[in-house]
Amino acid sequence: MQKFFRLFWVLILLLSLGWVVGGALVTSGALDDAGVSEKLREDIAIFADGLNVPPEIQPSLLFVITGLPLALLSLFFAWRNHRTLAMQAEAQKQKLSDQRGTLFITALSLLFALLLWNARGVDDLLAQGAPSPNSISLTAVTYPVRLFVTFVHEAGHALAALLTGGQIQSFTVSPDGSGYAITAGGSASLILPAGYLGAALFGALLFLLSSRAPSLTRALSLLLGIGFIALTVLFARPDASGNMTALVVGLGYGLALVLLGWQAPQSINVFLLNTLAILTGLNAVFDLAQLVTNSDIGNAGVVNDAAAFSQKVAPLLPPSVVALLWAAIAVGMMGAAMYFGLLKPVRSELA
Repeated sequence: MQKFFRLFWVLILLLSLGWVVGGALVTSGALDDAGVSEKLREDIAIFADGLNVPPEIQPSLLFVITGLPLALLSLFFAWRNHRTLAMQAEAQKQKLSDQRGTLFITALSLLFALLLWNARGVDDLLAQGAPSPNSISLTAVTYPVRLFVTFVHEAGHALAALLTGGQIQSFTVSPDGSGYAITAGGSASLILPAGYLGAALFGALLFLLSSRAPSLTRALSLLLGIGFIALTVLFARPDASGNMTALVVGLGYGLALVLLGWQAPQSINVFLLNTLAILTGLNAVFDLAQLVTNSDIGNAGVVNDAAAFSQKVAPLLPPSVVALLWAAIAVGMMGAAMYFGLLKPVRSELA
């Protein structure tokens, strides 16, 4: 549209200049040798008399007075449209540069998350004794993420209960990475899968939003931080052994996310949120993969989610089939997030 208006005002400018120059030449007699008729100059003089133009204003000056303001006005609007087009082109160039920078940060966070994912787990460290210094530093990152995923898992049960008209009494997180949520009422068909699938959905949406809308990542960090703090204060409680892991994890991550969104630059927010999203999604998928082969096993006498879903909601489906279906859904969500958040933008850049 701006290009159309620029062309429009350029045409008006040319017509205005033609009016001024052509009219001045005709009325001044400079074109007598070119065969311009006397009748035309007479018609112009009659036209000027009809406009009650003072006699001291020559007809040639009349063309300048009537045409020059329009020429200047059209010149101004043509210049303004040209400037707008230049600013739009610069903004588009900057947008492309920002998109490429975001893609680079997203790919870097994916690589970093995969490196952390392949670090030695806490269970291996406890079983095999003292690790190397490098393993200690990596495990110090993966273990809090494990607790974070459990917190998201139990919070998923809680939110599903609230959204389906039920109540959440409390949820806990234990130091070994297990958790337990106590709910009342609501829809069991949504509450039971909301743990594993809620964690996978959280990771997928977080990765997609932070990859495709990097300008919103600081606000997203703030909102997530406030949400985690609110969930912790309202529902997180010590576990049966009195461990306050859920409170520490919820408040710790909540405050860290608030500070991240408040103080850290956009690039740091994109990198850390993407890393957290990938690790959360991978843990959720990995938990479901383990649940497929151990779907009848509970924790300390508590029936796991897949077995409970099979008993209460779908008695015709064995727990292993339920776990397999959940795993397929989780893999699909994470795959879609990876495609739309990273692979599709990379393909567009290559194209």
